[in-house]
Amino acid sequence: MRSPSESLNQPCLDLINIDSLSSLDSLERLTTKTRLQKMRALGKRIEAVLHRFGGAPEPRVWQTGDRSGNLVWHVYDPTSNCSATFASEAEVRVWLEERYQL
Repeated sequence: MRSPSESLNQPCLDLINIDSLSSLDSLERLTTKTRLQKMRALGKRIEAVLHRFGGAPEPRVWQTGDRSGNLVWHVYDPTSNCSATFASEAEVRVWLEERYQL
């Protein structure tokens, strides 16, 4: 016969079923996704405040594709309100170096 302390230390594996593990996994993924969404939203708000009250904002660089499937690079300088479009990353780097003397 087991003592009361032995039965308390024994894991209760028979109480866990596969369906509850699956739903717990789904809940964990959902909460992780929700947490990431909230962190991104908070990050965007903090970034907006820093840009508004901070120093000179940094230039923004992004790329899109044209109808032919070629990459098009876009840059925007919020300090001077200038924007430009380039066909290559190298051209973007030259523009940034000339503008900011990196």
